[in-house]
Amino acid sequence: MEIIKKLLKELLRVIQISLILLYISLEELVWERFAEPIYKYIKHLKPFEKLEYFLSKTNKYVVLSIFIITLVIGEGFGLLSPIVAIKGYPLLAILVYGLKLIVVAFAFWIFNTQKELLLSFKWLNYLYLKVIYFAEWIKSTQIYKDVVSKAKKIKIFLKSKYIEIKNYVANRFWR
Repeated sequence: MEIIKKLLKELLRVIQISLILLYISLEELVWERFAEPIYKYIKHLKPFEKLEYFLSKTNKYVVLSIFIITLVIGEGFGLLSPIVAIKGYPLLAILVYGLKLIVVAFAFWIFNTQKELLLSFKWLNYLYLKVIYFAEWIKSTQIYKDVVSKAKKIKIFLKSKYIEIKNYVANRFWR
């Protein structure tokens, strides 16, 4: 019985580390490097100001439908991207994933501009709170803090090596 408890504990730890690595990669790599800049760019465009006004005057079920359809299309692109890559079209897969980021950034814009309206749906509010809770739980774990700390150290190390190589090449070939 003790062996089973140890195995389950290790399995839970592996699952927890996997979830944390997935969360970090999604948050750090995808969101902060790609999707967030797209979102920031989109939200200041003139046509989106008019669209925000239009959405604010639209029936909440229509806004919900637009949001869900946009999100589903974006996630569909996300699911399609690895399939295209596996089929042997890596550049097309990157393009499809880029489309996913644009569409999901647009869905995020809709959510942020119409948050109060969308969260008036109790089921959506419930899911939103669960996602926030899950993200906060991940960030509060020691494993997350350790992984982020090690990742920062690796990033600093790699950056210093990049600068060394860049300086070496510059001094060696462009003097």
